Amino acid sequence: MKEYSKEKAYDIVQQQLALCTVEDAHHCAAVIIVDEKDNTVKVYGLNMDETELPSLLLEAASNVVEAIDQVIKTRTIQ
Repeated sequence: MKEYSKEKAYDIVQQQLALCTVEDAHHCAAVIIVDEKDNTVKVYGLNMDETELPSLLLEAASNVVEAIDQVIKTRTIQ
């Protein structure tokens, strides 16, 4: 799993979101905004059917868990 600076990560997100906004786009996005102060979570779907969002989020969460598990398994103590 790559680590990016906040600025680089923001640039990547903007580039990917732009792919979802062009006419006849084949890309879609789900954006999750967490406000820890207000204890709220907002989920936005872009260029997608809202009924697809729950299964897409579950699949994404599963992929993140697998990636983190791999990172933890390959860590070494130095």
